[in-house]
Amino acid sequence: MTKNRIKYIFIFCIFFFSISVHAREFKPANKPADSGLVLLCLSAHPDDEDGAALAFYSILNGVKCYSIFYTRGEGGQNEIGPQLDEELGKIREQETREAAKIQHSIPLFLGFLDFGYSKTAKETFRIWGGKDSVLARIVLLIREIRPDVIITNHDTITILPRRQHGNHQAVGITAYDAFDKAADPSYHPEQLTNGVTPWQVHKLFFRVFDTAGFNPDSIVSIDILQRTDSRTIEDISFEALAKHRTQGMDKINMNSIPTVFRERNYQLIRSDQYYPFSRSDLFSGVTPSYHPDLHPGSIATIYSYYKLSKEDSLKTLNDVKWKPGISIGLVTTYDSTIQNTLNAFHVNYTILDSNSLRDGDLLQFSTIILDIRAYFYRPDAERYDGKLLSYVQNGGNIICFYNKPGDWNYKKTSPYPIFVSPDRVTEEDAKVTILKPNHQFFNTPNRINEPDWDSWVQERSIYLPAGDTVLTSSAYARLLAMSDEDETQPSTSLLRAKYGEGTYTYCSLALYRQLRIFHEGALKLFMNMISQ
Repeated sequence: MTKNRIKYIFIFCIFFFSISVHAREFKPANKPADSGLVLLCLSAHPDDEDGAALAFYSILNGVKCYSIFYTRGEGGQNEIGPQLDEELGKIREQETREAAKIQHSIPLFLGFLDFGYSKTAKETFRIWGGKDSVLARIVLLIREIRPDVIITNHDTITILPRRQHGNHQAVGITAYDAFDKAADPSYHPEQLTNGVTPWQVHKLFFRVFDTAGFNPDSIVSIDILQRTDSRTIEDISFEALAKHRTQGMDKINMNSIPTVFRERNYQLIRSDQYYPFSRSDLFSGVTPSYHPDLHPGSIATIYSYYKLSKEDSLKTLNDVKWKPGISIGLVTTYDSTIQNTLNAFHVNYTILDSNSLRDGDLLQFSTIILDIRAYFYRPDAERYDGKLLSYVQNGGNIICFYNKPGDWNYKKTSPYPIFVSPDRVTEEDAKVTILKPNHQFFNTPNRINEPDWDSWVQERSIYLPAGDTVLTSSAYARLLAMSDEDETQPSTSLLRAKYGEGTYTYCSLALYRQLRIFHEGALKLFMNMISQ
């Protein structure tokens, strides 16, 4: 027996056990009679799925609905706590299962690593082990689940301006290719054991968010305002979406979402034959096949993270220097990385609450740190911004970590204008150029060398300030330059300006991800920043 055959038998067994459990767990009490049809939704990350479409077909139409997630979303941010990476992935998987109970779908996870924001399918496929590795895994699931119709919010567009997240591109590309490959017995024939057979999907749909320019007769629209009991399908889908609290989905007001994102419009991309067209039904013309109830579960998950041994951590602590006697004022948000770092090095710090910002003597602190997204999670930071700027004018040192555009823009929050963009440097190994090699951030008390930029995780920089000097003031010295492959991004990852007698630093580097794994280079840079 070949190794591949053994591997797929093992995976099959895991699938069969897992899906049997989930099928029982998510069977709704008042579901219509089984239609014999199967719908499969493909998504890159938790909360990428179309929960409204799944609820519509499962709750109102008796369709068995599956939702496959290529990752567990461990590379995302966390708006409710400090957990990241594998810990966050576990939380997001649980959030997904809670959402699935509400919309009556069955979630499965392919186990690819969410390594953070990606701009290209090329990078995604490289990190996920190659395109064929990804395609083979989704083909195996299709052969086992045997869906009649596949839908996805993603597409195959890989160029701007309509380019999606690189992980999304990979989903769209493999969904398109899997339509044929799943039915081809010559494609990975080692999968075809223990009842697994080639399977021809009948229809593949990509969601269309803007129908302008499309022939109306090519678009299927799902009426999610139909009711079940006292609620609409849209209501149910928002209740499910709100379970994704780590991503802030519980804070979304349904009525504030533009219509283009609330409507459910789908374009037919591939079909195995001609079917009568209906503007309101994805399954129009598809005859139920009533295939056996053999629905295996999720592929065994493999995650790889940069881990530090205890010995490595202790060595790092000994190698990193900081200025003795510094005193930090810390405006905390939802992440505890800065606190953990300061605690590990026994750096003196005080957490600043609203009263401290309003009435406290801020000049007792050598540096005040505004943690990530402070201007969203700490409205008092904006309320007492004048007090903070006065602190800088009188000789203080503020370090402000990244904010999202909506947190920051159009607020008076910095001594000179900074306009935050959605741009980021997603390639964690992107070349870094120090623009001002003699600047104290790179020299004292730690010398920053080229190896200090090696082995970063997930990304380099996030929500870069705009490069246009009209938007981001030329009063800020630009200290670093870095860009993803084939792009030229503004050199705004680390900005510093004199203001009165003090200094103001804006840092959009993804430094907290590096600090939480005790990356030596990131620790050296952080200590240099707070030691001035």
